[in-house]
Order: sequence, then structure tokens, then C-alpha cells
Amino acid sequence: MKSTRAKWIDDALKKHGELLVLFDGKVQKRHIYPLAVTGIIIKKAPLAVRIRMNSTDKLIIPQISYTPGPDMLAEISGKLDQFNKQSISHLLWLDAAPVPRVQFAVGHGSDTIFLKYYVSEKYISAVYCHTNEPVYKDTCVEFFISFEHDKHYYNLEFNCTGTVLGMYGPDKINRQFLDRQLLAAIGKEVSIRFDQQTQLFEWELTIAIPATVFAFHYIKDLAGMACCLNFFKCGDDLPVPHYLAWNEICRPEPDFHRPEWFGKGLFGHSE
Repeated sequence: MKSTRAKWIDDALKKHGELLVLFDGKVQKRHIYPLAVTGIIIKKAPLAVRIRMNSTDKLIIPQISYTPGPDMLAEISGKLDQFNKQSISHLLWLDAAPVPRVQFAVGHGSDTIFLKYYVSEKYISAVYCHTNEPVYKDTCVEFFISFEHDKHYYNLEFNCTGTVLGMYGPDKINRQFLDRQLLAAIGKEVSIRFDQQTQLFEWELTIAIPATVFAFHYIKDLAGMACCLNFFKCGDDLPVPHYLAWNEICRPEPDFHRPEWFGKGLFGHSE
């Protein structure tokens, strides 16, 4: 007769699909059934049983009204401050102490994506200052997105001073840089301060990404478009490297370029 846990696993597999059985953090056994999968986690040391979810929940990206002009970013930044924040809190692959605290808010203006990161961390670095340099080695936040049913996706990566790297392709290896002139159209507003009490750097980055940056798509109006996306924080060359994700990635080695682990998003219409 099967144990209660074994019966639960069998029932979950039949109902939900993919099961990863991990011992000491390594996948030992994998069953795949032709059904959708869910996101329940059970932990009994040293065993962890994880069932992965294709969630029906979507990140709704609201449309923002704003006044074009020199004060647009400041206006957008203030509006994003009023939004519910999403946490980039899945610590992946490496232990980091203290773990950076990272949140973001996102909206759109029909032909522009607005994004604001809120970061608190012990170390910062901004060695790279030219477009398409490896800013992921610095203090870095990242935004990956694919539109509608496209299997290719964009990755936009920013260090804490706003220097950007942009690429497009189907996976980590087969990618091409986005044109520097297109990336120069991204609006950025940065603030950095050091909190004497906590001994942490507190920095914020507000970004306005025109739809023209997504050069492999013709986007007239974002409203109503579906997307798949993920948000990250890293710092490969920091004294304490780290990898943080909004939507968790279950892979044995560091790799943000896993679109199968992107979350789902929908650009909302104006109210």
C-alpha cells in the first residue's frame, strides 16, 4: 500500500503534469505527462518535491496617462510610486548575504513601456558606461520580454547609472545586439543614496522604453497585447555575486535566458 505522500504525488502527476523530485537541490527523477502543470511546493528535508505551474494569472500592465515633455519621467516616476510593487525575490544558484531587496512597478503609455526599479543592497558598481557593454557584471537590473506568441524575446539590462545592453533572439546563444541609436531613445532617471543607518545603498531607476526599441516587431499600440516576461537583479562582479528573479527559474546552473520560465503579462487598456 502506498504512503499518503506517494499517493499525493501520483494524484498530482495525473492531474497536473510535471514533477521534479530533488535531493540536496539536484533533480533525481522527472515525470512528464501531457497536461498543464501547477505551482505547489512541498518540502521535507532532505527531499523537495516541486510541481511547476503554467499559471493562468497574468501580470496586468496598466496604461498610464501622462504629459509629454521634459518633466515626463518625473511624472511617470511619481505615478509608478503609487502602484503595487512586484518583488524580485527568488534567490537563485548562489547564496548571498545580505540578499538585495528589489521591487519594481510597471505600466505603459500605449507606445512606451514604463518601468521603475527600487533596490536596496550592500554593494554597487558601475564600471561600464557604454551602450551594449556587459552591464550584468555591474550592479544590474534586467527586463526580458516576448510579445504575443513569438518564441524570440528581448533582453534589456541596466546598471545602476542607466547604461543599457539590449539584445534579441530565441535563446542565450543565438542573440543579436539592438541598434545603439534605438537604445539611446530609452529615457532614464536615476537616484542613488547611501543610508548611514542601514549601511545600504538605496537606488531607483525609472525607464521609459519606446516601442520602437523592439525593432523586430511593429507595435502601434501596446494596449491589449499579451506578452511573456521576467525581471531580474544580478551583479556578476560584485564582492557578493547574486541572481534574483521575479518568476522563479528551476535550472541547475545560472541562466536567465529561459523563456519557458517567463511569467505571463497583458498590457491593459486605459480606464
